[in-house]
Amino acid sequence: MGYFRRTTMLATAALLGATAAVAAVSPAQAAPISIDFNNVTGTTRLAKPKADVAVPTSSVKTQIDLDTGTVTGSANLADLTAKLKLANLIGTTSTVKIVPVGGLTGTIDLGASKLSTTTRFTLKIVDVHTDIAPKINLVKYKNCRTTKPSTLTLNNTSPVELFKPITMEGKYTIPPFTGCGALTPLLTLLLSGPNNTMKLSLI
Repeated sequence: MGYFRRTTMLATAALLGATAAVAAVSPAQAAPISIDFNNVTGTTRLAKPKADVAVPTSSVKTQIDLDTGTVTGSANLADLTAKLKLANLIGTTSTVKIVPVGGLTGTIDLGASKLSTTTRFTLKIVDVHTDIAPKINLVKYKNCRTTKPSTLTLNNTSPVELFKPITMEGKYTIPPFTGCGALTPLLTLLLSGPNNTMKLSLI
């Protein structure tokens, strides 16, 4: 969806929300409004290694129900490339897939300029290589992943305005890893734990 079309839909949502706040003149329930964000970018801060990882261009698709103030949809974040150092010495690069578990849910209050979304996902490690041997993938198994889903709740830290990006921030916990062979305890030691942060710009 183009930027102009999305902002038009947001304007329509704001107008409908304002109208509903003034007078509920019809008993019929309004249909949910589809708003897609196709140029989502951001960063995630991995707490244990104290590393910032860029979130490449991704998409978030939403259905907004102004009657109930609820949001549903899906978040499809692109693969992450994390550059870390083992024992602060050996440079490594990892490719991580964010695999959704279920859909996106949330709430919206246009009058108060509040937006909150919750998603669940597992982290799947598809590649780990040292910088001195980039062609050797140390992950020998196809199901190297976290043992259970992480839950991420994002809240807006910038106003929900029509013609500007919406900044969303929140925290999540990385569970232990499984299915990674000899790398399993090392990945758990290096990455698993609370207070990882995610910051996304919805555009």
